[in-house]
Amino acid sequence: MSNEVDEIETPASEVPTEQKDSFRSFITTLASFSGDLSSLTCPSFLLSSTSRTLISNVRLLLLPLKYDSQYWGDHPELFASISKGETSEDRLLNATRWFISTLYGSYSSRSTTAGMERKPYNPILGEQYFAHWTGDDELGITVLQAEQVSHHPPIMGFHLENKKAGVILEGHCGQKSRFALPAGIDVSQTGHAILTLPQFNETYLITLPTLNVRGVITGKPSVELSGSTYIVSSAGLMTTIHYSTRGFFSGEKHSFKAVLRPLEGGDAFYTAHGLWSGMSTYTSADNPEETFLFFDSETDKGVAPEIKPMKDMGPLESHRLWAKVTQAINTKDYATASKEKTHIEEAQRVLARARKERGETQAHALKVFVLVDENNDVTGRAFVALREMLIEAVGTKGLKEDETKPHWRLRT
Repeated sequence: MSNEVDEIETPASEVPTEQKDSFRSFITTLASFSGDLSSLTCPSFLLSSTSRTLISNVRLLLLPLKYDSQYWGDHPELFASISKGETSEDRLLNATRWFISTLYGSYSSRSTTAGMERKPYNPILGEQYFAHWTGDDELGITVLQAEQVSHHPPIMGFHLENKKAGVILEGHCGQKSRFALPAGIDVSQTGHAILTLPQFNETYLITLPTLNVRGVITGKPSVELSGSTYIVSSAGLMTTIHYSTRGFFSGEKHSFKAVLRPLEGGDAFYTAHGLWSGMSTYTSADNPEETFLFFDSETDKGVAPEIKPMKDMGPLESHRLWAKVTQAINTKDYATASKEKTHIEEAQRVLARARKERGETQAHALKVFVLVDENNDVTGRAFVALREMLIEAVGTKGLKEDETKPHWRLRT
């Protein structure tokens, strides 16, 4: 096994001369487009050389956005530490810290390292990504499995688990996007994650933030988070996380404030605030005068996952599937990148027509996950109960789900 391979060399942040006409056409289309933006063809220089299912955006699908699967596991020690909390309150605090740690990799790391966000490849139906993080004897192994479970609309299913720590995360995510004049694109993330701690008989519902992609017109896009997300614990507790795009809380962009309190109301027992892309601190109701470090993305870097060598990958695994496109982008051969990308997408259209002729649905193409009825599934029933708790606390605004409300689980 090896660490993450074929890391992408990012093209220059300015629009290449030969791509300017394509970029102008893309912007013109965006300005008048309504509907699923993932169906649009993006200029090759804006591609991220990574597939959304692979690494870009698990965590999760449309721009450089999404909880693309890998980022759920960026900090395996924090993921495993969730179950180490002695009380329900402490376990919720640990879950909140881990969740905040995933945001930098998901939504800001490419802007920091490359100067701009780029659009990942549109993952094909059934595309797969497998990775793991090997820890010491105490930490154990964290294993990630992800699959593109729907192409229309684009949805990714994921399963992250550390058996030694007794922590399981599963769920799905997608996006609904619209062009937001005059600055960029607003993305409403659909789906959710369910965190399970079997040893405590606790489950947690995690909702996903709204994304604001700015700088599209200038050719140098970046991502901000806005609105609120929630982590609801079956122990009757909830974290409310508020995001600010303009530094409402701290005077800086990428700010957040997390308040942990009982679902039925009352005072917060923990409060955290700071930058989800940088450092944050928290205080306890027991000692409100003392401030503790919550998370710092500068000092606590994400851990690269271990993946199979390319030669051992299956044809639907992201690195192998998009290898020729990635190579072309890294050499700035955008014409070849577009050609190879079109070849993959055309092959998928042929397969889609064949499924339709056989009377099959997208679910028939899946190998890793299976479509389930939430009422006949243990995690699905947990979701239903937690969803009702969330709606009772904050209303229907707290959760964004696809109209069909599908659920996928790892095949056993």
